[in-house]
Amino acid sequence: MDQRSLEAAAKSGNIDLLYELIHEDPYVLKKIDDVPFLHTPLHVAAVAGKTEFAMEIINLKPSFARKLNADGLTPLHLAVDHGHFWFALELVKVDPSLVRVKGRHGMTPLLVAVSKKKIDLISEFFLVCPESIVDANVNGENALHIAMNNYDERDQGLIILKVLMGWILRLCQKDAEWIETRVINRRDKDGNTPLHLAAYETNRQAMKLMLKSSNINVNIENKNGFTVLDVAALHNNREIERMVKKHGGKRSVSLVKIKTTSDLLASKLSWRESRRTKNIRFYSWISEERRNALLVVAALIVTATYQTALQPPGGVSDGGGQDGGTSRFESGFSGGGRNGTKTSSPKAGSVVMDESYYIQLWLWNSVGFVYAIYLMIRMLSLGKESMFWYYPLFVPLLFAYSVAGDVIKPNVNAFMIAGVAAVVILIIWELVVGFWEWVQAKRTKLRGPKSGLVWEGFTTLDQARGATPNRYVMR
Repeated sequence: MDQRSLEAAAKSGNIDLLYELIHEDPYVLKKIDDVPFLHTPLHVAAVAGKTEFAMEIINLKPSFARKLNADGLTPLHLAVDHGHFWFALELVKVDPSLVRVKGRHGMTPLLVAVSKKKIDLISEFFLVCPESIVDANVNGENALHIAMNNYDERDQGLIILKVLMGWILRLCQKDAEWIETRVINRRDKDGNTPLHLAAYETNRQAMKLMLKSSNINVNIENKNGFTVLDVAALHNNREIERMVKKHGGKRSVSLVKIKTTSDLLASKLSWRESRRTKNIRFYSWISEERRNALLVVAALIVTATYQTALQPPGGVSDGGGQDGGTSRFESGFSGGGRNGTKTSSPKAGSVVMDESYYIQLWLWNSVGFVYAIYLMIRMLSLGKESMFWYYPLFVPLLFAYSVAGDVIKPNVNAFMIAGVAAVVILIIWELVVGFWEWVQAKRTKLRGPKSGLVWEGFTTLDQARGATPNRYVMR
């Protein structure tokens, strides 16, 4: 029994012959598996398109599906190259990650499908393995680069590009924006992004498709120092120049004034940047359970303080004159005559409590309301810049709270005093917090105990005692 017998069984898809060979030598498949690079029976079946035989082989030896032959190709590479659509689908159903196995020149089956313009396989590969879009070969070329290098409008080139961009722009995973940025701005061995290649080919349709991405960077320079606008100007294509300029494109000479990463890292750390970094570090340590608990507490405080603004203690005047109503006359006798003295009373809808009590109530209620909202925003964003998107949720609530206070105020002076005092307290509290952080930073530099592991940041005494979680202790 030799290798040729197995190859014959694979070419013909003869499963009975396969088991006859296994009966003769039970280690026949193991011997093949022990060879690092070998054209296995699964490779032969992939070339011949024998799906049933291939599934039997994978059932016996799953490792064959990822094995490279002497040409640096997996069975899935061969199936794609030979156009065996259903064979390829059966393989990826067994193991979706096969789409990302790199073979010769770092080409994955997806990249091979793009180069061979197998449109149906490309979309199927995306569905079964969405993250495969980020893969690139040894030359730094991803699917977009390969599509541009093989672009031929007469041979489905534009459709391939539409499929790729359609998938990139439709991604909704947690890291979808990062994936889009990484794919659309990827540079090949010459430093060219897919947009550079489109500009070199003066391909207006391809550029229009790629410029739909909001994460595209049109000012990346290739190894020749050319931006996309430089390339467009080199080919004297005014239409493409206008298109690139519309999306913020600049010539390379205009980018000299832009700070590099080294310039930013070497610059002095500003107070704002230092505070933001500390906040992000602090909030990133909070566990999901504690975050949810703080959100619940903050939501309860917001509800309670807002309800107090709507229904203050003692209620509000109805303007009817009873129980401290709108107006009343006090009668008295002076000499032989009768004097009527009119005293002002709360207007309808204003609080009936004493003015001093209103000032205290509105002052502390406002402080609690504002800080609870601030805490909710920070917990929702976890210290990231995405907190900007939460402002529209809370700004209307703050305005409504302010209007409620204006309606129930006993008089303008009381409302102004309470509002200004609340702002002052908030500012003082921020200063106190900043001072406390400064003091803690000073104490941390001197804090013990004397221990090499503590000083080097591997652990702390509180972590060893179980008082704090072991979060980022290095192992």
